[in-house]
Amino acid sequence: MVRRQKGQKAAHAARIRLDCGGRNEYPTNPSPPAACGWPYALATRIMANKKPAKQKPSFADAPSNVSDKPPGEVALIEAPGGSHFHATREVIESVAVAFVLAFLFRTFVAEAFVIPTGSMAPALEGRHKDVDCAMCGYRFRVTASDEDPENRPAGSRADLTMAQTVGGMCPMCRYLMPFRPDLPESTLEEAGVAADEVEFQPSYPGDRIVVSKFGLDFADPERWDVVVFKFPGDGNMNYIKRLTGLPGDSLRIYQGDLFVKSPDATEFEIARRPADKLVAMLQPVHDTRYEPSELYDAGWPLRWAPTTPDGWQHAVDADEQDVVQTFAIDGTGDETAWIRYRHLVPDQDDWRVAQLADRGELTAEERAEWESSQRPQLISDFNPYNARLQRNSVERFPRHGWQLAPSSVRGESTGYCWVGDLALECDVNVLEPRGELLLDLVKAGFHFRATIDLETGAVLCSIVDGRTGETLDFEASGQTSLDAAGDYELRFANIDDQLWLWVDGDRVDLAGAAYDPDTLLGGRKEMLPWASPDDAGDQGDLAPAGVGARGAALIVDRLAVLRDIYYVAAKYGEDAEQFLRTHRSSDPDYPANPNDDYPTGPVRDANGQRVPAYKGVKNLLTNPEDWGRFWHRRQVEFEVGDDQFFVMGDNSPESSDARVWTDRDNERGGRGLPGGNYVDRRLLIGRAVAVFWPHSWGSIPGMPWLPGFPNFGDMRLVR
Repeated sequence: MVRRQKGQKAAHAARIRLDCGGRNEYPTNPSPPAACGWPYALATRIMANKKPAKQKPSFADAPSNVSDKPPGEVALIEAPGGSHFHATREVIESVAVAFVLAFLFRTFVAEAFVIPTGSMAPALEGRHKDVDCAMCGYRFRVTASDEDPENRPAGSRADLTMAQTVGGMCPMCRYLMPFRPDLPESTLEEAGVAADEVEFQPSYPGDRIVVSKFGLDFADPERWDVVVFKFPGDGNMNYIKRLTGLPGDSLRIYQGDLFVKSPDATEFEIARRPADKLVAMLQPVHDTRYEPSELYDAGWPLRWAPTTPDGWQHAVDADEQDVVQTFAIDGTGDETAWIRYRHLVPDQDDWRVAQLADRGELTAEERAEWESSQRPQLISDFNPYNARLQRNSVERFPRHGWQLAPSSVRGESTGYCWVGDLALECDVNVLEPRGELLLDLVKAGFHFRATIDLETGAVLCSIVDGRTGETLDFEASGQTSLDAAGDYELRFANIDDQLWLWVDGDRVDLAGAAYDPDTLLGGRKEMLPWASPDDAGDQGDLAPAGVGARGAALIVDRLAVLRDIYYVAAKYGEDAEQFLRTHRSSDPDYPANPNDDYPTGPVRDANGQRVPAYKGVKNLLTNPEDWGRFWHRRQVEFEVGDDQFFVMGDNSPESSDARVWTDRDNERGGRGLPGGNYVDRRLLIGRAVAVFWPHSWGSIPGMPWLPGFPNFGDMRLVR
């Protein structure tokens, strides 16, 4: 949802005067000035034929508003009221023209809106908290939309105090950070802090964006554009989403991806995004610059580590807040040395143990038990924007404690869907142009690998089956600028069934980078997470990213893992009741809720083995014996009619978009619901262009009524 920006400034329209004469003194035989043309000539002829006046008036008889000029000069007659009246009229006319131009500009060209909610987060943010993690220093944002009275249902008497966002979870170190010192003492004690150690974190208004209206009457918006439109269920509400379906499309959402069958096609194909859209939609998972020292000193393992002996040298320096890491290698042989990422995610219980260790209160037995519980897990669709703790949960449900509690409405705040489409960023210093650098990403046990020749800059991409070590029949190649010593910033991604590579922000053209899982990887449905049961073997999706070196001299001082957005296969509509009636009681292989992405009851995996009932997201993402549940991931389909569009929010778990809009004829009451899973063309307002005014910082000293310091760093184009 978006709101119009109030108090918009109109452009000032300057008044232009055309001067037809060059002097005040008329020549004896004037000739028509070229700029004045035939009107001046006609006036001259009339004046020449006019009869002389009977009595020539003197200057003494002239009216008072005639200038006292000597004979031979033009007498300038002033407007009634004098020069002050003339200036006032000029101002009024200018303001009127400015308002007219502003109205026309707003109606046909562009308009400003405010984002009130977080359905498009993190690309566009509504009312939110903007904080730096107290433990690792990472800047992240958490929704505070429920604090805004305008986002409450009409007539709601709910206490807005209970809707305050009082805590949020950092995506890097998963520390649940208190945002207010006025929390109950028992709550702060459980969080491990004192009231005077908690800094109040204000809530900021949503992004202010410019929406371009020009061109929609001449051409349709394109797939993946961010558009503003009238909500089909209420024409007084403006919504903002990403356009994903065009007129005539058949759409399918499956395994977090979007598939499209256009009107002239016979099969569904994955909808691949342009490179700029893809990068803009990446979400952070981990960055080596934000490993908290307190957790490391307590005994929590670092997520990146060498996995081959006598290979990479790992230098670790724990400073006051974060652990500084560098990886160096000077290889001479043909063996590949690896460093790999393990998704070791602490929860609030782990942070409590770390705080005990920091105070010297952790026994040897407790430490041994804690270390044995430190297990990697699959990467999920965790979004820090959703990972908020509200005062209502803390004060009215104290049994939940200081931790994020599951919700039947939004799934689990820590994410509950496995995400296999990943990206790896690496800052590397090539000491000598020799050997090879390898970048590796794992999905469903398959290693998607880019091997860069550091002498020539050539890159060759391959796919290796981690179960067998076999290299599959796939090859993509290109040319990079890594052919000399120096510092480079690399990004490698496996997203939308395609491999991508960037060097210093420039995308490398990889020939043959797209692949088809159905023909190459044994079928899309069989793309399930995998890890070897042998701890010394290939850990597959539990170690989903790696950097290798073969005969190279390198230093790596930053590594980061990112993930793609995951579209949850949710659907309400005319078949919702049918779906529930058919599958809820009779078939446990399907989700019990049409908003779930996978079933939660006992199921059978692809080999017929029984998978026990769902016991929470941590258990699901950690235990390979539970991964057979992903074989039953749901898929939903939608038909887009003529002059209709399909839209979804980037924050899929918390986005009220076309997936879940209900046909009012098939829902009780139907109040406020649109007529189906689509947006009519006539409801489109325009394309989102830029965030021209993100929230300001603080306030100007002595002038609290003015906005704070402009937040120039967050001004950006909308991708």
